[in-house]
Amino acid sequence: MTSCKCSISGCEWKVMALLWQGPARSRQICETCAGKFGWSPSTVKTYLSRLVKKGFAEAEKKRGGFEYRAKKSQGECLQERTEKLAEETCLCDQKAMLLDLIKTCPLSPKDAEEIKKALDEKISRAQGAKELKKCGCKGGKNGCGC
Repeated sequence: MTSCKCSISGCEWKVMALLWQGPARSRQICETCAGKFGWSPSTVKTYLSRLVKKGFAEAEKKRGGFEYRAKKSQGECLQERTEKLAEETCLCDQKAMLLDLIKTCPLSPKDAEEIKKALDEKISRAQGAKELKKCGCKGGKNGCGC
């Protein structure tokens, strides 16, 4: 993972989803976003410039406009987003968060098996390990029982 802990908004994430499909001209991106989300070209260009500034995308001047491409893969962005969420969530609440994700997200049997395998590996590594330390958030913060 890269060292940047920048985050992107939900709207910027939607633009990145287009860039992960491959390089695209600003005009194409604007047309797609207008059709899917009802965004104006100026709104889309604002999101694109933010993504470039944050290092998630890059722009190349081409004849007739700019071509944009993702600078970070979807996997990198998802990992950063997950790590940021974990860092912002009290240790006491992380289990509940994971359970909610598993219950809420549609999973194929193959997906569920992959998650089960990861949990089995986690359990194997944790055998004999000490209990996790409390989060140290001074208790009571955000309902934490630490």
